[in-house]
Order: sequence, then structure tokens, then C-alpha cells
Amino acid sequence: MDPGVHLYGEAVMEVCMVPSSMISPSYIYACTRFRVRKTTLLPREEYLRIMQMSIPEIITHLGRQEDYRQDIVSLAHEFTGAQLIEEAVNQNLSRSFHHATAIAPGDLQTLTREYLARWDIANVMAILRGTVHNVDRQQIRDLLIPAGEIDDAHLNHLLSLASCSEVIDGLRGWRFYPVLAEQYRACGEKGVFAQFENELYREYYTKLLNLGTSGCSGCQEMIAYLRFEIDITNMRNLLRLHCAEEACDITTIERTMIPGGRIPLSLLQRLYGIETEGEFLNVFLKTDIAPVLAQAVRELRQDPDFSSTDAAELVWQRWHERQRPVHEIEMAITRIRLHQMEALSRRHPFSVLPVLAYLERKRYEIANLRAIARGKAFGLPAERIWQYIVV
Repeated sequence: MDPGVHLYGEAVMEVCMVPSSMISPSYIYACTRFRVRKTTLLPREEYLRIMQMSIPEIITHLGRQEDYRQDIVSLAHEFTGAQLIEEAVNQNLSRSFHHATAIAPGDLQTLTREYLARWDIANVMAILRGTVHNVDRQQIRDLLIPAGEIDDAHLNHLLSLASCSEVIDGLRGWRFYPVLAEQYRACGEKGVFAQFENELYREYYTKLLNLGTSGCSGCQEMIAYLRFEIDITNMRNLLRLHCAEEACDITTIERTMIPGGRIPLSLLQRLYGIETEGEFLNVFLKTDIAPVLAQAVRELRQDPDFSSTDAAELVWQRWHERQRPVHEIEMAITRIRLHQMEALSRRHPFSVLPVLAYLERKRYEIANLRAIARGKAFGLPAERIWQYIVV
């Protein structure tokens, strides 16, 4: 059994390969294209080389790479230094994801488009927050990556609007507009953006999970991957609520949690109210997060004896001291999830999984290059920057 197959518990079951005679040529072609594109992504050794370069050397190096040459050349007259790297890789991500949507046929294209809607949500929330807090428009623009259905022109139009309500009105026709319209009058109130964001992601995951029930090849594995992602998000949000200065009620917890994960929302609500170590460990060990966290720490610390109970105690320590999660451990969990997805995509080569594996890997390649550029711009040591790299 592949080492990651058990990560999501019983939700990931080995399914028989669909005979190639039952798969359309366009499906086979698209999945093959995605597997080929994934081989062009930067390997670990390449990141180690880039980490030793200066910012000008990184720009020159990326300019020689077939995948990034076009982006570096087209933006070099407008940007320099670390900003050129960030703008170029952002543009590359947008271009790569739009190309991915174009080559995916039928239900693969629908799933790809729905999956990429997360970028629209991130962009809209950045614009809403920036507009209300009077952030410089260029600073907001630097955060945007038009990798979803809201293109550059539409994003620039939204940036030109003066108020939160105008931005929301400018999103009429967007698939998630009804979610924002429900909260229209609360725009700008304290805590409303967290509420906006939670509602948008609730709708996002609901749509994506519903598509996953279509019976497509690899959909059960995709659902398991997404459900674990929801669990991690909910646990992170629960820790954030627990670290807040003001205690919150059950209604706030319910509104913050995203349904659809494997951890029942009732269990998360119960966790929030626990103040004793024994009870916390007992409840946390019932989640699928505990064994994955244990594996992440084992790999991170090179400690083969680190157990699920040790992982639960680690979370309790931060919970009890009201500290946020350790970023390095979150990155380690992400690495495990990506490796698991890649293993599954090899077992099901003509399914939605090679598409998802490529999209996820490409997403983190861009995040890695941005982290290196920013880290070097701020003079961070290489070992500190490496903590933010997912390979």
C-alpha cells in the first residue's frame, strides 16, 4: 500500500482501474498532458540551487527556463528585483491554470474550473479588505493572482471602485455573488470579512464536493483529499478562535466551521470548550489529523518514535498556551498531502487525480518562488526561508 493511502482513513479506498477501452481519447490525452506538465515542475535540487542565488541571479535563471522565460521578458520593463520575480511567477500561474482549464475535457474541465474558483475568493477578499481599510491600490494589486474566472480586466475594475458596497455590486454575475449580497449591508463592520470568507468557502466546498459525487474516475479520492483540507482549515480556525481575547459562543463557532470534513462539527464544538489535557487528548485522538500530524513531525524532526499521542500533546500545549499553529509543521503536513495525492494519481492515471496533482504542485511551486524572493528581499537566512518551502 502506498504510504499516504491511509491518511484519510476509510474515505480513501482502492478502486479498480477503469479499462482504457472505456475512457475517451480526449480524457487519455488530457491526463497524459497533465502528467507531462508535472514533470516540468521544479525538483527539490533546483530549489536548493536557487536558494544559493542572489535576486538578480534568480531572475536570470528563471529567464532561461522555458516555462518562465515569457513572463520574465514581458514584465522586465515594468518591474525589477524581487517584485519582478513575484509578478512573473504570478502571471505564470494564471497562464498555466487557464491553459489547464482549456485542455481538460468534459467533467474534467468542470472540476478544474470549480477547483480554481478558490483564487477568485482570495482575490475578492483581498480587494474588499483593502478597499475598506484604504490600502494603496497597487499593494492590493500585488496580492492578486487572476487564476480563476475573474480576469485581469475585471479585477482592475473592482480595484477602481471606492467602497465595499460598490465592489460587491461590481461582482454581479459572479457565481458566488449571492453569498456576498446576503451580507451586503454589513460591509465594513467588525468581523464581517471573516464571515464573508467563511460563507464563500462553505459554498465553494459544497459545490466541489457535490461535483465529486458524480462518479468520475478518481472522484472518491478527490473528495477525501478535500475533506481533509476542510478538517485542517477548521482546526486552524478553531485555534484562531481559541487564541482570541474574547470568548465566542456556539453560534460563532458554527458560523466559522466549514461543513463537509470528516471531523463532525459537534466534535469541534466540544474541543473548543475543553480546558483539561486528558479530555482534550481523548477527543483530538479521534480525529484523522492526529496520525497525519504525527507523520509530519516524524519526518520534520527525524524522530521515528513520535506518535499520534505525542502529536495530540503538541497541539494541547499550543492550545493551552493559546498559541497559533507552528507554520513549519503546517508545511510538513502539506508535503505529506501532496505526496499522497501524487501516489494516488500514479495509481489512477486516467482520472481527475493527475489534474489535481498538477494544480496543487504548480500552486506550491509559485508559493515557493515567491517565498524565496520575499525572503531574500528581507535578508532572511536560507534556513529560515526553507521553512516556507513545500517540496
